[in-house]
Amino acid sequence: MATAPPAERRETPRVTTGVPISLEWRTEGGEIRRVRGTTRDITRSGVYCFVEEPLAPGLPVGFDVIFPGELTAGDPLKLRCQGRILRSESWGRRFGVVASIQSHEVLETAEPLSESDRRIHLRVQPSSAIVVEYPGQRSVVRDLSPTGAFVEDERPFPVGRMLELRLRRDGLAGDIQVKAIVRRVEPQIGMAVEFVALTEEANQRVRELVEESRPRPS
Repeated sequence: MATAPPAERRETPRVTTGVPISLEWRTEGGEIRRVRGTTRDITRSGVYCFVEEPLAPGLPVGFDVIFPGELTAGDPLKLRCQGRILRSESWGRRFGVVASIQSHEVLETAEPLSESDRRIHLRVQPSSAIVVEYPGQRSVVRDLSPTGAFVEDERPFPVGRMLELRLRRDGLAGDIQVKAIVRRVEPQIGMAVEFVALTEEANQRVRELVEESRPRPS
């Protein structure tokens, strides 16, 4: 069985690998913000990744990432890491950032991971209908993850559009409000959105909805 990466050493191997990563931090007002990107290389002590906006050096961040087998001495592992931004630089329309790994935990997965796996977060079909409202539309969520959803919509918004969403479900006390960006469009079917800004309470409630709908072992 694979084990978690050992503690940081003075010299650590650097593995070139392009896997998805989503960096998360809290603003001074307590709002959770997210930005996603792709790693360029990973060591046991940190990652270099390309993201959509610059992040200030010293910013505390959390992120989930798949550690390759070269660093685990076994199978790839999905880790939840905590660290800080060490460096941020511009690469044209994208930004390169270095994030340290100060602590980590291994996340459980239902199936073996591949290092090319593009899906970091569990995606589930809601156990009961979740209605979503946004400008000029009222629809339903087809599937949900802790960081995003697929919204059924015959006329989806274009990729890159920012939306204010309200999620509600029978038996749910109050709406869940999140700010999201359209990441993928399926014409006449719907759009995949990522939650990029939300309160701590909204974040917790989304995770509870996902957990409630998680398939249970028979």
